[in-house]
Amino acid sequence: MVPAVIVSGGGSPGAYDIVRALGLAGIPSIVASSQEDDIAFASRHTCDGVQLPAFSPENDAAIVDRLQRVGRGQPKRPPLFYVGDAELAFVHRHRGTLRPYFHFLLPTADVLTALMNKSLFHGLALKHGLPVPRTELFADAADVQQRLDDLTFPCIVKPSFNGDWFWRTPEERKRLPSYKRALRRFDSKEALLEFCDALPPSAAGLLIQSYVEGGDDAITTFHGYFDDQSNCLGYFLGQEVRTDPPGTGESVYSRTIHDPALARRSIDSLTRIGISGIVKIDYKIEARSNDVVVMEIEPHYQFWHLLGAYAGVNLPFLAYEHQKGLATTGGGDYADDLHMLYLRKDVRAFWLGYRRTGEWTFSSYVKSHAKDKRYRVFDPTDPLPFVRSVTGFVRRGIARVAA
Repeated sequence: MVPAVIVSGGGSPGAYDIVRALGLAGIPSIVASSQEDDIAFASRHTCDGVQLPAFSPENDAAIVDRLQRVGRGQPKRPPLFYVGDAELAFVHRHRGTLRPYFHFLLPTADVLTALMNKSLFHGLALKHGLPVPRTELFADAADVQQRLDDLTFPCIVKPSFNGDWFWRTPEERKRLPSYKRALRRFDSKEALLEFCDALPPSAAGLLIQSYVEGGDDAITTFHGYFDDQSNCLGYFLGQEVRTDPPGTGESVYSRTIHDPALARRSIDSLTRIGISGIVKIDYKIEARSNDVVVMEIEPHYQFWHLLGAYAGVNLPFLAYEHQKGLATTGGGDYADDLHMLYLRKDVRAFWLGYRRTGEWTFSSYVKSHAKDKRYRVFDPTDPLPFVRSVTGFVRRGIARVAA
């Protein structure tokens, strides 16, 4: 059987999420990761591992060379999976070079460029009639200062590219919070300007959006796979329960839901855009008006697809079948209210966030775990990645204490 190739910049269990989803369908994976201790290397579903340098343009040639060697080593072209923004951008830059060695399906260059750039995405969304928050684009903090009266509060600041807020120097990391924690609500001009003044310059600028009121459970997600004619071959919907940090962070407790009207609306919107391949839409339901607002569209593989696979819609397997020219069987109906828990980060989100705000009491938090659920990272049928994750966590904790 031809294995899948999972490309990952590391720093999260992202590669392992897709390895597990494919493993549920009996598909082995080759993991190519720039994280030396990537837990996906230890999975029983991983048949080979390849160490990559960090995903940055100066390392592109070395990464291309290593991936080409992987492709040449297979009897047939393997499907290629990419689990983050940097990995997606890399495949986008080198799609022509990688195509002879791998199967993958991306949107057209124009559509993909707009989806990866939040500033360009706003224009794409308006062009196709997608409801998005009011958005203003700025070059820098000085531009924000000059046009401050154009803004409404509360608001939220975002980079054009997520990677612009992955701080590169110790001074930046000391001055500014991590990317997800930097995405927060601003209620005053003074707080907004103080934050923008602290940002390092970026050629792509930044954007400021009206803040959409609502808790984490107001965030609903559509996940689908579309063929090269923008026909949807399979989908499922999800809803956040908790994020880390609360309100703007990564998913730590999530569940599947059914909403046929929103599913039809999502498929129609993505067909108009001309999407191909894997895709996720983040929606937020505004607390006062109940309006459904599109927050972003992400065309890469991610942890949600593991939840979908357990629920009955295995989008990575569907993509594997489609890209190999096989009859697709990964779509269909799926279980409702199946949960996915990232326990370590969920505990942190509760203790440092929800407990303090009162959104979740200790009692309600404990009761929320009494659901039919699967665990991110922990799989009793594949224990070594969990063991590696725990030992790495302990090792990093000892190093911090020793420092």
